[in-house]
Amino acid sequence: MDARGYQALELIYDTAVNPGSWRRALDATARAIEARAIALVIRGKKAGATDLTMMSSVYLDFSRTPAGWYYGACLSRMQNQDWDFLKAQRPHQPIADLETGLSAKNLDARKDYAFLRKRTGVARRLGVRLNADTIWFDAMSIGFDQQELEIPLAASERSRALLPHLTKALEIGRIFTLLKARYKAALSALDQVQAGIVIALPDGQVIVKNAEAERILEQNDGVALARDGRIVTVDPDVTSKIRTHILDVGCTAQGQANRHESLVSLVRPSGLTPLLLDISPLSDSKAELEQGLDGVLVTIIDPEQIPYLRLDRFTELYGLTQAETDVCRWIADGANIAEIAERRNTTPTTAKNQVSAVLSKAGVGSRTELIRLILRVLPPVA
Repeated sequence: MDARGYQALELIYDTAVNPGSWRRALDATARAIEARAIALVIRGKKAGATDLTMMSSVYLDFSRTPAGWYYGACLSRMQNQDWDFLKAQRPHQPIADLETGLSAKNLDARKDYAFLRKRTGVARRLGVRLNADTIWFDAMSIGFDQQELEIPLAASERSRALLPHLTKALEIGRIFTLLKARYKAALSALDQVQAGIVIALPDGQVIVKNAEAERILEQNDGVALARDGRIVTVDPDVTSKIRTHILDVGCTAQGQANRHESLVSLVRPSGLTPLLLDISPLSDSKAELEQGLDGVLVTIIDPEQIPYLRLDRFTELYGLTQAETDVCRWIADGANIAEIAERRNTTPTTAKNQVSAVLSKAGVGSRTELIRLILRVLPPVA
């Protein structure tokens, strides 16, 4: 990744706390990819939800003209078929517009294509789905001014390096948007989150922690705070690993590294289900958190508290049966196959099949990923 890519990273993670900075972030992304324009669309599954679209300068400036108003009112709906096509694709796989099944002649003659080409200079496009869950659909359309049929391979490869970071910034932004909307001030809202939330500087020093994080840290069961304000564990090697990850992820928020997240499982001396640390970049150039910072957001997940989350809503969203709903709760509660079989009064083979069905419907491969998905899809805000 070159200097333009790292500059884009810094601006991308700033959007998590400052949604108004998406224009700058997409402009920087376009420069890094050597694209002309970018449109980012977010769709929620909830009935009546409206699409949210963020645009780089070329598209945004166009949208504010009479021609742009006409396009939005009369032609933009023609792109729905493109977004629907991307829904069926794998995340983070840039797909050229000619791979959608339409010929170059038909695409170029399509009214919305021709209109945008004439007024914005966008000729060819790459489309990409950003996330993998079924609750949110996040996707990007990357426009190029090349008239050739083939989009340069280098542009596609450059975009791949930034896609996981765009996805992560959107995920973090959803949590912060929810918190700020419901409680107005992010810091006071953090105490309403039923997962541990810690904000740390790249050197590992914790500067903010919510009530649940304090509870977990004060228990000193697998993780605690040292006198210097940094996270420590019972295993010095794991402590060193966490600090290295915090430094790498924190540098990413500053546009100086390329790690979009880290996931660490912590064994607890008490024998309870291991804790899960999810480390993500965080940038706050506008000082929404009282002091401007670039660092990390550490989510400390205590699986023993998962039963108190709104699993009924989660299981409804993913179409789990009543039996699978019960199994989902027990998975989150740390029960193994034998324990699930005993609770359901069934055989271990049946219990194993039900666990596999739950993980398959949720699109994850392990219990850890399931717990993480529950917190991501339905942030545990009281």
